[in-house]
Parts: sequence; structure tokens; C-alpha cells
Amino acid sequence: EVVGWRSWGDTYGGVGDGQLRPNQCVTIAITPELFSPDHLAIAIREIGVKLAGPLGIRTLSPDDPSYRPYYDNNNRGFDRAVAHGFNYHQGPEWVWCMGFYLRARLESERVTSRTIDRDWYHKVLSLHREYIKGNPYQGLPELTNEGGRFCEGSCPTQAWSSGCLLEFLTALKVYEQ
Repeated sequence: EVVGWRSWGDTYGGVGDGQLRPNQCVTIAITPELFSPDHLAIAIREIGVKLAGPLGIRTLSPDDPSYRPYYDNNNRGFDRAVAHGFNYHQGPEWVWCMGFYLRARLESERVTSRTIDRDWYHKVLSLHREYIKGNPYQGLPELTNEGGRFCEGSCPTQAWSSGCLLEFLTALKVYEQ
């Protein structure tokens, strides 16, 4: 196999840390041919169960002992796990990754010739629509804390968060033609 099952971003012969992270969403969305249909199904299921939040994708699985889902860049303490924003990659939910996860799921459906579940996609995106309506900047944030909770250290509106979802919507439209 070209790609291992646990750490999808670790290519054959590479050194991986075995942590479940959202990187494979990008790889699957752009190059699904690197994966067998079975591996795609496993990856999408794992990401959906362990990494997907309401608006974004966790940067690390809650199963990992290094998981720290509350980002606070103002923490000037001495806890090396979270102080000075160290945990930026250790659990907060990045909104831009949701676009790649949705594209990866769509690619999995395309490769396995499954019918796309438009209702499921609309349900996921309805949370983003509601967030945009309530955001004075009319956009999506950089990241959220666990469960989509507000993150004070996050940029309130970040272009790539919206852009990645727009890329997914474009891919969905192309797929349906």
C-alpha cells in the first residue's frame, strides 16, 4: 500500500508519529487515487468520528494524550502543553480543514460510486451559514475550541475558512453535472 491506515499522511518508507490529524483530508481531496476504496472509507469514517467538529476539524484526535482542545494564545503560564499558544496544533478545530474534509468525503463517494448524501452536506453547511449570519464580519473564524466553542485567540473572519468551503461547493457542483 502507498499510504498507511493510521497516519494517512505518512507515505511508504516515511517516519510517522501515529497521531490522527486532519492532514489526510487535504491528501484525499487532491489525490484520492493514492488510496484504495477501502482505505478511503476507513479514513472518512475515522475523520468523521474522531476529528469532525461542528464548524471545523480537530487538529488532533481526542484519543491522543497530547490533545488540548482549548487554545489560549494569551496564556503566559508555565504549562508547556498549552502556554504561549503551544497547543495550536493539538486539538483546536480549524475551520478551513472542514472544506477539505467535505471534499475528501465527496471524493470517497465518487471513487466508490456511492450516491452523494446532499442532505448530510446541507446539514453540515447549515451550521456555517448560521455562524456567518451571526458574525458581524459575515465570515467564518480561523478556529474554534472544542465543540465549536468560541476561541478568543482566533481571527474572527479568515478568508481561507470560507474559501475552502467554497472550493467544496464548486467540487460538489462539478460532481453533480
